Amino acid sequence: MFRFFRYSTFCFVLALAAGCGGKGGPANPPTDLAAEAGDGQVTLTWTMEPGVEYWVFYAPAPSISLSNWRDLPGVKYLLKQQSPAVISGLANGTSYAFTVNGRYDGGPGGAGAPSVSATPRLAGAVWTAGAAFGSSTLNAAAYGKLGTSNVFLTAGLAGTLASSPDGVTWTALANPAPAADLYGVALGGSGTAAAVGAGGVIVSTTDGAAWTADVSPVGSSLLALASNGSGAYVGVGVGGAVVHGSAGSWNSGASGTLNDLRAVTYGNSMFVAVGAAGTVLTSTDGGASWTTRTSGTGAALLAVTYGTDASSGSGVFVAAGAGGVLLTSPDGLSWTAQTPLPVTAVNSLTWGTQFVLVGDGGIVYTSTDALTWQVRTSGTAVNLKSVTHNAFSYVAVGDAGTNLLAK
Repeated sequence: MFRFFRYSTFCFVLALAAGCGGKGGPANPPTDLAAEAGDGQVTLTWTMEPGVEYWVFYAPAPSISLSNWRDLPGVKYLLKQQSPAVISGLANGTSYAFTVNGRYDGGPGGAGAPSVSATPRLAGAVWTAGAAFGSSTLNAAAYGKLGTSNVFLTAGLAGTLASSPDGVTWTALANPAPAADLYGVALGGSGTAAAVGAGGVIVSTTDGAAWTADVSPVGSSLLALASNGSGAYVGVGVGGAVVHGSAGSWNSGASGTLNDLRAVTYGNSMFVAVGAAGTVLTSTDGGASWTTRTSGTGAALLAVTYGTDASSGSGVFVAAGAGGVLLTSPDGLSWTAQTPLPVTAVNSLTWGTQFVLVGDGGIVYTSTDALTWQVRTSGTAVNLKSVTHNAFSYVAVGDAGTNLLAK
């Protein structure tokens, strides 16, 4: 029985290439098949003909055709594809070959398009400027589910609040507190989102559509916001101000410091906040209480994130700030100073498939291990205030409505 199943499957996949026929017939192959590499993915494009059903064949190989694909290790095929077709789950640094064929009305497949190749690579090396979104400074960016859709969010001065499905096209959102400058934004992982800003203002949404002005438990300006991805938020700000809670319901926390807190992140089952005079705080109870940690620096820390060191596979916190100061920690508790970066200020850090930092003067650096950093060309000299990511790309925002995309 098992041998019969294997034989039947083999016959079926043979039909994918040449087909055993149906009422339809083979279609001519695309003549303009192209492959564009991304982070862990490749995007295939071709001119589609009306009524043609297209199938994609690919493998980690120098080339692929409908005569050799069955013999290639790791070969895969995808039925009923449309251009552009995003092929994900690929290994960065490995070259893949692709071909496409087509058929009409379920008939046998036609000839394959000439093989094209692409090698997926980490995003973050090449940055493209989008059209400026207004003229106000964009202070914060985040990515996640807003209502039922995954989007990028940005928040900034003069109450700027906007979303984008792709990091390219931005749409203004109705802000119920339009007079207040916004400095932090986050998505809660459950379709909710919130933004914080001047005078302790907090705005949030529970459905992705209607935003409300929440009652804030503090009057100090809130400079950053983070979420644990399960609906809980922590905001930090001037004079050690801390708020915590969920969209629509907030409490104040006891930071134990009067220093300005400039950034906050979540990782390793804790929130970590950083700020003026080298301040580093940790909280394991959702932001209600905090413990001071020794950072080893007196420089202002302006950015913090949690990610994975690719060389070891271990989690690591990274903090940075004024004068390019750079710190790392395996657990958020013990911190080690690393070689400072030759920059004026690092304003934001994130980790997607690698660490990315941005700062004053349009600086962008990337690192796979949080120790060795490579400068990238951003194409701008304006101050970049925040950087975030989705699965395959990064978005940075800054002064004068600047927004950049790397994929």
